[in-house]
Amino acid sequence: MYNPGSARFAALVKHFLGNLMSIRKAKQLGVISCMASLFMSASVFAQYYDSPGLGQKPVAGHPQDYKPLGVRAGGFMLHPGVQLAAEYTDNAFFTNFGQQNDTIFHVRPYITAQSTWSRHSLNIRLAADIARYNDFGFRDYEDYFAQVSGKLDVKNRSYFSYSADYMNLHEGLNVRDSEQGFEPTRYDLYGLRVGYDHTFNRLSLGAAYAWRRMDFDDAVSILDGVIDNQDRDRDVGTLSLNGSYQFSTNMAVFVAYDLNSVDYDQAFDRNGYARGGEGSQFNAGLSRQITGKLDASVFASYNERSFDDPRLEDISGWAGGADLRWKATALTTVTGSISSSIEDTTTQWASGYLRTLYQLRIDHELLRFVQVSGYLGYSDNDYQLLEGAPPDARSNDTIFRAGVGANWFINRYLFLSASYDYEKFDSSVPGDGFEVNRVWLQLGIER
Repeated sequence: MYNPGSARFAALVKHFLGNLMSIRKAKQLGVISCMASLFMSASVFAQYYDSPGLGQKPVAGHPQDYKPLGVRAGGFMLHPGVQLAAEYTDNAFFTNFGQQNDTIFHVRPYITAQSTWSRHSLNIRLAADIARYNDFGFRDYEDYFAQVSGKLDVKNRSYFSYSADYMNLHEGLNVRDSEQGFEPTRYDLYGLRVGYDHTFNRLSLGAAYAWRRMDFDDAVSILDGVIDNQDRDRDVGTLSLNGSYQFSTNMAVFVAYDLNSVDYDQAFDRNGYARGGEGSQFNAGLSRQITGKLDASVFASYNERSFDDPRLEDISGWAGGADLRWKATALTTVTGSISSSIEDTTTQWASGYLRTLYQLRIDHELLRFVQVSGYLGYSDNDYQLLEGAPPDARSNDTIFRAGVGANWFINRYLFLSASYDYEKFDSSVPGDGFEVNRVWLQLGIER
């Protein structure tokens, strides 16, 4: 079975994905950016218009005349800021009956520090999302994010890259691959990554190792008492190898191979299964700058995962993938992607699931100081069921998302934004679907 799905719809952080990579050679921009997007983790693909994640900037790109100037501090440029947001939802508990509406107020301070050195680079970002429900205060939460990243230039075409991050987050009630409690389930996420890349004329090779640690707190259920989440605590290690060969300034072929291992703190989970194991992902494809305005990559992807427990069914499958960036006009940009990954679950009747995510987004500069955007997203989680699973076991979930929004830049330091998004969740589990509409209003301040 194969999955397409978007897992963690996570925190309620607002608006636009950002941080486009700067590439030196203009003619190679499209090819290289397409390959770079392929090598990114699935979590990057899983971010949405209304929820870019605490590590992302609130706006994809300020118009040139409205870019914050920042504060110079020695060899760094600092950009402190805060977002004040109000979110209205008509289904605060993500249920298919007895929906309850609420208004949630957010305060999101952040600061970024970027080095201005001629060689090497160092970036630091700190952010938080402090949310307060107007009616259902037991769902209040505070999420925190810290990241340090950069690179060390070794030679003209060689460099080491590194990153370290820490996040203290909560799970939303729309997460269905684990049991949720009365109050938000809290967890810590730690991450480290080191890599080395070198370019030999037309041939580029790279290797990296990443480690991720997830540590969950217990939760409380109204019906079942304490939910022991210690069987979800785990370490994930991933070794990545990639290579590309550039045939011309506008075309390259690439391959990428990831080998990962999952090690749970507890040998057996709440259902008596040993869910640790190993897996891999292989991608191979072609990146091409089709015109001066259209960059695209297409690739084939094979995912596989085996488990320590012989009772858990292995997961494997082929999929197609793609990335697209089209500068339709000088004022309009269209981006799209298809990606896949294998995800863990503690669901009783499944060993895990394959997910595939489809995304399309349009950004348009309506006026010099007004940006409008729209997005569509569709994902599908295909669970690998165990032998003897009942007919109503969770075998497939699908999620559809759509939204529109607008940013109004008042000056270099202030912007206002408004957005609407819709989410529909369907499941093979009877009565488990939901629909939710959300409206956001936000004031952004950045130096």
